[in-house]
Amino acid sequence: MTECAPCVARPLPLPQRVESVRAAIAAEPEPLVTLTHLLQLCRDEHPVLQERIQDPACRARAARIAAGVMPLLPAQAPGAVFGPQARGALAAALAPDPDLPAVVVARALAELLDEHYFRSFIESFRRRSPYQPGVGDPIPLDSPDLRQVTTLPPTSPPWRLANRLDETRHVRLAGEWVMQFQVVFDYGLAGALSGLIGPDTIVATCHPNQTLAEFRFPADTRGRTFPVRPADEQRQHREIDRLIGAAVAAGASIVVLPELCVTEPLAARLQGWTCRPDGPRMLVAGSYHHDGHDGHDGPPRRRNTAVAYLRGCPSPLTQDKHSPADRPVNEDIQPPGWPQLRVHVSDDGWHLVMAICRDLLNPHAVHALTEAGANLLLVPAMSETMTAFGGPVANLVGAGQAFVAVANNPADFSGPAEPTARRPARALFGHPGFGQLTRLVQPPGAEPGVALLHVQTGQLQWLDTGTARPHPGRTGTAMLPVWAGRLARLTGPARFGPDRWQSTQVALRAAAALVLLTDDSRHGPAVLLTERAPDLAHYPGQLVFPGGGAEAGDDGPAATALREAAEETGLDPGSVQILGTLPPLAHPDSGFLLTPVLAWSAGPVFTGTTNLAEVSTLTTIPLRRRAYADPEERALAADQGTPIGGSRPAPLGAVTGTILDLLRGMLDLGGTPDAATAGADPVQGTVLPPLTLRSWKQSQ
Repeated sequence: MTECAPCVARPLPLPQRVESVRAAIAAEPEPLVTLTHLLQLCRDEHPVLQERIQDPACRARAARIAAGVMPLLPAQAPGAVFGPQARGALAAALAPDPDLPAVVVARALAELLDEHYFRSFIESFRRRSPYQPGVGDPIPLDSPDLRQVTTLPPTSPPWRLANRLDETRHVRLAGEWVMQFQVVFDYGLAGALSGLIGPDTIVATCHPNQTLAEFRFPADTRGRTFPVRPADEQRQHREIDRLIGAAVAAGASIVVLPELCVTEPLAARLQGWTCRPDGPRMLVAGSYHHDGHDGHDGPPRRRNTAVAYLRGCPSPLTQDKHSPADRPVNEDIQPPGWPQLRVHVSDDGWHLVMAICRDLLNPHAVHALTEAGANLLLVPAMSETMTAFGGPVANLVGAGQAFVAVANNPADFSGPAEPTARRPARALFGHPGFGQLTRLVQPPGAEPGVALLHVQTGQLQWLDTGTARPHPGRTGTAMLPVWAGRLARLTGPARFGPDRWQSTQVALRAAAALVLLTDDSRHGPAVLLTERAPDLAHYPGQLVFPGGGAEAGDDGPAATALREAAEETGLDPGSVQILGTLPPLAHPDSGFLLTPVLAWSAGPVFTGTTNLAEVSTLTTIPLRRRAYADPEERALAADQGTPIGGSRPAPLGAVTGTILDLLRGMLDLGGTPDAATAGADPVQGTVLPPLTLRSWKQSQ
């Protein structure tokens, strides 16, 4: 019986593999290719490398061998090549040694070459552009210095060497993921893209539409929809122009429009914005349906194409969608069998990628983008929910320290006959400084507007750029009386709808808030409040006390309140005297049983920085004056508060208003303002003794 030949070729024995690597290195003048040979050996022998690299003596010997090779290598230069002497020294360093595996030396040499010749690698990749790697080929890993871009600490180191033995700081070997996508690294705009992201950059997403009724959804007998486009192209053009103008006026240099909000002619007309001196530097003009070719012979196929314009570049950047939608419409596009992911590389290390909506929900595509080092993603979307996008975006931000902007549209996905609105988030941003990696922008209304991300601080902002338009095909709110409109804003489904109804028992977590009182020379007692960031899930844009949930190490509510205040505002606890506590308040929406901790300070000291991911500004509000929750009433009371940050106070949170009313009643500010101002107890008429945190604990 004859033996069958193996279906898969067995790898060569280790000595033969090492000798083949030595022979390849001895003949290779290019540093990038030499590094690739070394990393391939590291990948093949990763079990041995993983074990032996933990041995300090083994690492020290490999480091000494690499240090001996260093003097024989040419000087660092973008076009450096290895001569015969350098190639011979590198090959000799991998000579067999019974006490030192060659793969450990290969790792040390790889790190040495990566550190000294990475500028040569950039030139090598640029010469190959557009570069499509195969399995085992090198790919660039560029890492902008995030310390020069954002004031927030990054969520992980700004480069990716994290227990991976088939990569160095600037180069990684491609895996089998390159077989699923046609990944192309394009250096054609490397110079034009340089400086696209900096500390002063503001990224804007524009949202021109309120409802699905503002689009045309032609469907065939199979229920397929193509092409989706704006119902009134001229009105859409005017609205988009208005929003881009508002974004640029707010300082945005990168503007992203949503999916299918334009037609191909309309997208072409928008290129004029990047030709204007007051226009954005880069405009992602959404995406559009069209029939087009792939550059090959054959019938055209239906496509969904995103297009972007860059100042100074006459040709647009394009990206085809490869994951058809099935909601809110069954999108009839015909993606290619081998979809392309094009990575635009800049001279300063940014890997820019455009993706369209559900392409970002494809786990294989997200893995490919992560492996390719994508660190700037601009995403037009048209989705009923942004919730599903949080995980993929968080993965890209955490793994690659990426900045992500997703522009979603329209504001309302309800049908004409539906009595309630289904409103997804308007935008989703990922930022390396966000503690939760991603943030949603969910304005209260459905009006067109602009979402802004300030790159340096991670601050989010929503620009409501105009008055509401009636919802086409639905009963609008224009005919409601003023008082009914106010009630709708305060009690409507966006605040207390069925999705927030709890039919079961709610378990409450202990929490505390710091109610810090100071003296206002004009109005008597004043209280310190924080204005919450507008994109937070709880109390966005509202005035609340600093506070949060208790932790295991907290010694009572005062310790929780002081710790949370220090984390949110930078308050020095030593500048505060604890007075006491108010009865706990249950707040089922957030799941907290909140204990207000009363404190006083003659002059609060802030030794730390304000956490801008949670707090937009600090504000003091006099207790003697009521705080207006309605914007129209606040406009009539401009002297209501004295913002530390210089802006007008925001609406009060419900629990905050309750606590302030309790304090007013306890101090009887309406009847004996002088006593309250002087710090006297209005009931006993005696001065309250100051309490320190220690004496407060002892009194408990």
